Amino acid sequence: MNTWKTNLVTIEEVAFDYDLHAFEVYNHAGAKLGTINPATVEEMNFLIADLDKGSCPVSEKWEDGNGNTCNANGWGEHSGN
Repeated sequence: MNTWKTNLVTIEEVAFDYDLHAFEVYNHAGAKLGTINPATVEEMNFLIADLDKGSCPVSEKWEDGNGNTCNANGWGEHSGN
């Protein structure tokens, strides 16, 4: 599993559903901001390619797969961190 660091966050690739992985996003203080859940392996591979190129899910306002926009204050169940 991979880990990426941007100016705003750290993203950790985690096991999710067999070959499909999720991405947990943390601020640099270690607080979990949320999880990005791709719907397909193809989408997961697209996200990995973007992360490998230096993309940031927070600054680029990615969607988390559950209708929430990634932001520096947290989203989904982690909203307001």
